[in-house]
Amino acid sequence: MGPLRLRTKFLLSLVAISAGLTTGTLLIVRYSVQKQVRAGIQQDLRNSVDTYESFERQREETLTRSAELLANLPNVRALTSTGDQPTIQDGSAEVWRQSGSDLLVMAGRSGEVLGLQAGNSGLTRDVAQELLHRSLTNQNAKDWWYGGGRLYEIWIQPVYFGRASENSTIGFLVLGHQIDEETASDLSKIAASEVAFYWGNTLVATTLSSEERAQLAETLKGAPPSSSSVTQDIAQEIRLGRERFLATTVSLASTRIESPSLSVLKSLDKATVFLAALNRVLMALGLTTVLAGGALVYLISDTFTRPLASLVAGVRALEIGDYSYPLDSSGGDEVAEVTGAFDRMRVSLQKTRGEQKRLEERLRQAHKMEAVGRLAGGVAHDFNNLLTIIRGHSDLLLDRIGGRESSRNSIEQIQKAAGRAVSMTRQLLAFSRMQVLQPRVLDLNAVVADMGKMLPRLIGEHIEYTFLPAQKLSHVKADPGQIEQVILNLVVNSRDAMPNGGKITVRTQDVEIDEFQAASRPPMTPGRFVLLSVADAGHGMDEKTKTHIFEPFFTTEEVGKGTGLGLATVYGIVKQTCGYIWVESELGKGTCFEIYLPQVAEKVTQGDGEAKPAPVQRGTETILVVEDESGVRELTCEFLKVSGYSVLQAQNGTEALEIVAQHDGKIHLVLSDVVMPRMSGSELAEKLKAIRPDTKILFMSGYSEYSGNSLKTPQFPILQKPFSISALVSKVREAIAEQSPERTVEADVHVG
Repeated sequence: MGPLRLRTKFLLSLVAISAGLTTGTLLIVRYSVQKQVRAGIQQDLRNSVDTYESFERQREETLTRSAELLANLPNVRALTSTGDQPTIQDGSAEVWRQSGSDLLVMAGRSGEVLGLQAGNSGLTRDVAQELLHRSLTNQNAKDWWYGGGRLYEIWIQPVYFGRASENSTIGFLVLGHQIDEETASDLSKIAASEVAFYWGNTLVATTLSSEERAQLAETLKGAPPSSSSVTQDIAQEIRLGRERFLATTVSLASTRIESPSLSVLKSLDKATVFLAALNRVLMALGLTTVLAGGALVYLISDTFTRPLASLVAGVRALEIGDYSYPLDSSGGDEVAEVTGAFDRMRVSLQKTRGEQKRLEERLRQAHKMEAVGRLAGGVAHDFNNLLTIIRGHSDLLLDRIGGRESSRNSIEQIQKAAGRAVSMTRQLLAFSRMQVLQPRVLDLNAVVADMGKMLPRLIGEHIEYTFLPAQKLSHVKADPGQIEQVILNLVVNSRDAMPNGGKITVRTQDVEIDEFQAASRPPMTPGRFVLLSVADAGHGMDEKTKTHIFEPFFTTEEVGKGTGLGLATVYGIVKQTCGYIWVESELGKGTCFEIYLPQVAEKVTQGDGEAKPAPVQRGTETILVVEDESGVRELTCEFLKVSGYSVLQAQNGTEALEIVAQHDGKIHLVLSDVVMPRMSGSELAEKLKAIRPDTKILFMSGYSEYSGNSLKTPQFPILQKPFSISALVSKVREAIAEQSPERTVEADVHVG
């Protein structure tokens, strides 16, 4: 045998070195993998406990807020204030249903349990009383209860008679979430681990099988969970049957002697089952490496590593939000294809993120508008009572001053100012969607056409007005007066955007919005609509202005010009008509307002026409006025007395029922406010019909208090505040003359 060639020596040396390195690598890899698997499982266990604690904090915030809201509900306060155990037990069922909790306890001021709702749980009233007493003694707003073989996480919320700052506690409301098999299963899915809940050494709920559950109880017997509320750094290795688990336990209430705890278990055998197959793969890979190592050295080149390095750098740049990092996708190999695909994915991701931010901004704007609307409606409702008093007394003064011209002028100025305040209040009510509407089926083309003579004169000769009606336009259901107000406000807004002249185009057409189009214009929903658009060639708006245009009192006009309620009124009317409004605008390119109203299949209905003014009719009937606002009540009584009526008055529903019971004569009409403390107007009407079925009912209110569809007409007539003496007396005569005694209050009428 001749001397070995240098190439052979090199190859033999490469084989020997490769074999040694492969063997050492196999041993190191096996040890490292086992160590990393165990460390990974421990980290997963810690993450699982962290996930539960994070979920628990979120649920605590949610249920705490839910408990506060429930405790502030008028029916809960009223129920608690009775102190009657049978009444509270019966009424707590509805409160329990509204809460969506597994356990509900209603207790009196001293902590006595008056109502208990726990489903099919074995939790008794005595056990609940003991647990509640312990929680109140320890001053725990959040606590854990174990009774009837069930574990509950509970929240205690005081029920106040008035404001919480006044500390006038009248009872307690307890909401509980049961820790059961379903809870364990949900947590197991989130944590990708087996879980077990304990009360002391008692196993409450787990996702383990029956056999594993028994072995776990035996394994952990005599070794209660750690009293620390922090997850253990070193997991405990236990064996259940033939399978090994790593388990960690955390206490859920560290301040208790016997406390709830959570154990999270992850199978060690399942995590390491791949090691045997990995060893065989590594052996084959090592042998292949030894045989093909020389050839692979020649195949590795700069043309392969350079685009791969560029791709990795692009991935790292994307992690920090850099979407513009340059990528090298030259060449036709797989790395170039992957680089090109990654570049396209990056562009798509950037577009998606931008669209998501725009949608989030629009959603925040919609929520803000809803909150502002509720605030505006509440202010307008209270303001209506004040305007009723101001306008009514000014009317009375005007009748009494005779020929004193200076006093008459002052009172007339008061009336004019009050009239402007009434107009502004109604615009606020329209924006907040609390306006009382009178809807009917309309042909939108006819409504716009009827305004065609008035609008050109309103906008001036320097602006061209064009109406493009659609042929065979579908019908809509809306209040014609409010729709005219919408068109008028939009046209005036377009006129103001073109001080040097231009063109306004009003267009109608039928449209069908699919899911994709609706998603791009939140909160619109898919469906068939009639589109009314008003477009102008004015100066347009930027994005910042567009986000505020529907807010009340926001205006781009000079100080002293415009109230800032025009577009806010449009927004409220469209929303109350179950429609949607959208605006497209760019600086220098004009603005287009699009209003989408739902199509209806009904035929067009004709209105009652404009009523001719009639003289105020006097009367001699007996009328009971029920109003909690003393100024409005006294004014209403004065109006009725000067009109010849006999008047009885009450400040709430309870007092009204007492007057009705004590009055010997006939009461022809009860004039009642809808929103009152202790008893609403609808509740009073129900009870009056049982006592005096012949007595007529007339409601008065500052806005629509009827739930559900705000376009629905209540069964009893309603007088809108503020009102004049002529409006009051006319409505009273109408109610006495036309209302049938057989009418009953609808079940869904309540204070909005």
